[in-house]
Amino acid sequence: MHEVSIANSIIETVQNLAPASENEYVSTVQLKVGQLSSIEIDALRFSFDIIKSKTSLNKAELIIEVIEGKAQCINCHEFFPIHSFATPCPTCNSYHIKIVEGKEMKIVSFETEINNK
Repeated sequence: MHEVSIANSIIETVQNLAPASENEYVSTVQLKVGQLSSIEIDALRFSFDIIKSKTSLNKAELIIEVIEGKAQCINCHEFFPIHSFATPCPTCNSYHIKIVEGKEMKIVSFETEINNK
């Protein structure tokens, strides 16, 4: 399950970027994950929740926006939505396509909040 290593990398990246302060904590981490990225969203959430419990991100909520796959046909240049890699162009039925969106996994942002002690 590569989602464990992905969750660990997300946590390490945010920890390196977040201000080190006893008065602040990371409350949310926002991601964009492509439909074609081979990342199981539920497994990523589960892994994140387990790993974060022993880190400074223990209060963080993971917010994931799923990006639909999009391809362009090399032959007729048509853009179209794609949900799996073995999808032909709906206009000319060619399998000679270029995926232009949907394989990414990005940390978009994170938010911090002040501790109310």
